Amino acid sequence: MKRNNLPFLCYGFLFLTVSMFLSLLLGSVGINTASLLSALLKGEKTTETSIFIYSRLPRTLASLASGFALALSGAMLQSVLGNRLAAPGIIGVNSGAGLMVVVAFVLGSVSPWTISLSAFSGALISSLIVVLLSRKIRAGRSTLLLAGVSLNYIFGALSDVLCTLYPKETAMSGDFKVGGFSSVSLPRLMPAVALIVIASILSFGFSKDLEVLSLGDEEASSLGMDTKRMRLVFIVLSSILAGAAVSFAGLMGFIGLLIPNGVKWMIKGDSSYYLPLSAIYGAGFVTICDTLSRIVFSPYEVPVGVILALIGGPVFLYMVIRGKR
Repeated sequence: MKRNNLPFLCYGFLFLTVSMFLSLLLGSVGINTASLLSALLKGEKTTETSIFIYSRLPRTLASLASGFALALSGAMLQSVLGNRLAAPGIIGVNSGAGLMVVVAFVLGSVSPWTISLSAFSGALISSLIVVLLSRKIRAGRSTLLLAGVSLNYIFGALSDVLCTLYPKETAMSGDFKVGGFSSVSLPRLMPAVALIVIASILSFGFSKDLEVLSLGDEEASSLGMDTKRMRLVFIVLSSILAGAAVSFAGLMGFIGLLIPNGVKWMIKGDSSYYLPLSAIYGAGFVTICDTLSRIVFSPYEVPVGVILALIGGPVFLYMVIRGKR
């Protein structure tokens, strides 16, 4: 009997809504909701409206968009590669995007569209390298994971070399490597959000094909699917999502690993809810973590990437140990 997973979708939207409102209203500086609404309706410019429009709103949109994109990207990568440990931050996709963003800084190309497209190209190159390696040497799941980790180190080292050689041009890359939203703005955010929206619509449109592809190449081919073409489609889409998120959020890890695995545990094999639930819970989770990063150590702020690493590291270790058993 097929499990009814509709309640999890409702819980996801509730979680997303609550996390969004908490992000908009909480922070090191308190905002009175009634006076804020009154000022916004009257068109008055107050301290609270300035904080809301220029700080809280861009930051909330950034956390929602990055969590949505990274979790969706991770869900597709895990299905396409047949590996539950595959994720943009694990197999080198994020670090590849980060390297190309650093290259853009060095070349002086710092417009929002240039940064977004540079991050996408780096993510795509990383994804294709992993896939080509897996085909060339017929790598197993563990080998594929280790190859991705190696790419992480290689791209990270190249980024460090560029930052050492060009310290002035790459001065912005320090915060970028940690991952966070403290310097995000709406003009910087909009090009990446546009790419995320387009890639998300296409991803949900191909969700049935992803279900078939996840059955395995032989079974998918027997059903008439061109597995090579569809795998490339999903890799490009996941690269757009991860690259766009990295372009404004920096190198945040573990979202694409934790959320899709948590969703799989919830839905118990019903893949029809897999992509939307991964995206929704990913958006809510990053947003709530960013809110915590602002208020737990107030007036100081811990980058949200640090909090995600503290949560994701132990969970990833547990997953590796459990898989070994």
